[in-house]
Amino acid sequence: MLADRRAKIVATIGPATQAPEHLEKAIRSGMNVARLNFSHGAHSDHLQVLTDLRRLSRDLRAPVSILQDLQGPKIRVGKFDGGSISLTEGEEVLITTDQIVGKPGLIPSDFKELPLACQPGTKILLDDGLLELAVLSVNGNEVRAKVIFGGTLKDRKGMNLPGVNLPVDAMTTKDLADLEWGLANNVDYIALSFVRHGRDIRRLREIIDARKSEAKIVAKIEMLEALENLEEIIRLSDVVMVARGDLAVEVGQTHLPGIQKRIIRLCNQLGKPVITATQMLDSMVGNPRPTRAEITDVANAVLDGSDALMLSAESASGKYPFAAIRTMHEIILEVERTEETYYKISLENEFLSVPASIAASACLSALKLNATAIVCLTTSGKTANIISGFRPRARILAVTDNIDVLNRLELTWGIQTLSIESYRTMDEILVQVDQVLVEYGLAKTGDRIILTLGQPIENGSKTNSLFVHTVGAENVTRASDKGLPLRCQNDSSRNS
Repeated sequence: MLADRRAKIVATIGPATQAPEHLEKAIRSGMNVARLNFSHGAHSDHLQVLTDLRRLSRDLRAPVSILQDLQGPKIRVGKFDGGSISLTEGEEVLITTDQIVGKPGLIPSDFKELPLACQPGTKILLDDGLLELAVLSVNGNEVRAKVIFGGTLKDRKGMNLPGVNLPVDAMTTKDLADLEWGLANNVDYIALSFVRHGRDIRRLREIIDARKSEAKIVAKIEMLEALENLEEIIRLSDVVMVARGDLAVEVGQTHLPGIQKRIIRLCNQLGKPVITATQMLDSMVGNPRPTRAEITDVANAVLDGSDALMLSAESASGKYPFAAIRTMHEIILEVERTEETYYKISLENEFLSVPASIAASACLSALKLNATAIVCLTTSGKTANIISGFRPRARILAVTDNIDVLNRLELTWGIQTLSIESYRTMDEILVQVDQVLVEYGLAKTGDRIILTLGQPIENGSKTNSLFVHTVGAENVTRASDKGLPLRCQNDSSRNS
């Protein structure tokens, strides 16, 4: 069942998946987080997708996180007469910030500060590094450059200046308007593109707090400057994304694997969820099966410690979006089935909070008592996130009556979310938990489980207690698939 998978799947929604029936197929195939890419689409389009996702999530009893990905100050070329031009190695071209239509030898750019950022020798990469120019001279609002690696340059392709500190803000006017939309519509996560400094995160946090929103921040690491300020950015963020597309262009493709591992390792150490993204199953945009290299890439991202893996064009515009989600699900399951590096509990460091101490104790108790599950009674999801960071082999079950909390927890490694009725006593908790675990097939009568909760219960206290319990519910049996939440159904991963 889908609940057996620990690493989560982020799927970008686009033309291939945005219809309601396709969104349902994506959830059934294994999507945990829906990414809305605000580099494309109108607010009305995104609102329809969000509304459909929330309805489907309720109907299927399968919480889904909504991740709004802000475009950021992405530098692009303009449009060309005929839709593209050819660049030939050795030719000289003129790049202008004037709002004109491009033609052979003339490339318009939407980056007004381009002349300020360039000097002779500056490298300009186009279309994710497939094309390369070298700056020869700068004159007013024009940059003259020589083609180093040529090819076809199409409308609105990206432009990168690796190693150059760009005089731009992390959030554009468009981003601020999109952010207002996201906060007004209660998205779960805001992904900030082209983060360079801790102050970029602080500014976004101030806007979110001012709106009294519970949205969490995803910092996208795709700039050299971000690597120089990496620990500060990770500490200030709620989640980190290894955005390998622009990052590879910035740092050079041969350096990417080591940098990816460094980012994931530091996120694991600091207890922050981390998403590995970009071209994970890229060949499935046009083919029904991935390459062997892509299978290995997905597997290694899981082994490195990723909380979630992301599909971009594969699910947004590819020919086989649901096969891509399913393939990723199956690869992750197989890796986790044979993986042995669970229980990353260090007893050397002091714990700075009561929830962290309870979380570590719960994981250690689950290990020593061979518990089936760690059941986290939560109102905010904080303790469940901490437990996830210790990577227990026992199931992590976050239990609450707050659907917004359940939705947000869908991004984090290993956490399965369960909804129960509100409770005021330990007896009310245990009766419901026993019923749900046995009925959903997540545990059996006689299994030992670990509960974390806050006491006194009736006061809604924060996590301060650990309780070892043996599952009862002797008269309860596993329900038929038809009566179960989607991710607890035996055949849910085959229903797309």
